Amino acid sequence: MNWEIKPATDFKQYKSDWDNLNIKGHNLPILNSIFIESLLNHFFEDNEKLAIGYDQDKIACMVFLRRKGLGQWESVMPSQAPICLMVQNENSLTENTLKTLCKALPGWVLQLDLLQLDSRNLTIPTSSHIKTMDYITTGNRPIPSSFEEYFASLGKNLRQNYNKVVNRAARADQKLSTQLIVAPNEVTEAVTKYAEIEARSWKAELGTAITPSNIQGRFYSEMMTNLSQTKQACCWYYLVDNQVVACDLCVIQEHTLIILKTTFDDAFKQFSPALQLKVDMIRHYSEHPELGITNIEFFGKAMEWHKRLDSELRGLFHLTYIEKVWVKFILKIISSLRR
Repeated sequence: MNWEIKPATDFKQYKSDWDNLNIKGHNLPILNSIFIESLLNHFFEDNEKLAIGYDQDKIACMVFLRRKGLGQWESVMPSQAPICLMVQNENSLTENTLKTLCKALPGWVLQLDLLQLDSRNLTIPTSSHIKTMDYITTGNRPIPSSFEEYFASLGKNLRQNYNKVVNRAARADQKLSTQLIVAPNEVTEAVTKYAEIEARSWKAELGTAITPSNIQGRFYSEMMTNLSQTKQACCWYYLVDNQVVACDLCVIQEHTLIILKTTFDDAFKQFSPALQLKVDMIRHYSEHPELGITNIEFFGKAMEWHKRLDSELRGLFHLTYIEKVWVKFILKIISSLRR
């Protein structure tokens, strides 16, 4: 494979090529060029590179990279990107791909790290030059054809707790409802609503909450608004007496919906609004197959509630390619001395 190494800012020229490779590979909204462009606008600096790999003059692989240290490069990983910012034909990585990429990068490259790779349908070679390290276990929930059968198959505790919330609200004459937001102007407003709720959460105390004015807020507002223009973003509300008490920010590509962010109002935690909302979302997409959503992805670390929803689990992992075997030996020594 032959490579060109471009400044990351050249990405605009290659958006269609990137999207074509995404469709051939993972086909995920978090690898959509609109999502990537918003990451570039808000989280990239001026030292990132876009590596473009050619197979017989056709673009076959693209990945964003940054210099990590002397002789070391790694994939660019803003915290808002759930997986490695890389697209390639048929989700296959070969040793030749990695070897030729290292030779094309500036300087003498001893080590290349590709971070947060999704193990689903990804083929990697077995080689003494390649090592992998588990990152997290994540999950997805296929949309069932029959919600009633699916709900009946869930654990007794989840079913009882869900029904308790519904029955308790009915006795108190409280109205529980969900709302799907899809119009671009309403999606923009929903991101602001999300920020308002999160500003009252524990994340605000840690300084990690999304706010309308911080860089996270600007990213999500831009990205969600732009994707909603092509019907590839939506927001879900959970409401108590018409008051929004939980909000999910979601992105869509073909049949996959990814829940990027979830927040809820601590003052309404007795309603378990975040979990109730997930169950109601699964019900909605099951009962409305015309919407085309057949799978909900979470991409964060699999939590207990993912398992309670009977989610499918799989791993994300880091890959390290080391060109010279002696470098691998030295790194092992350094690692042992640090312990």
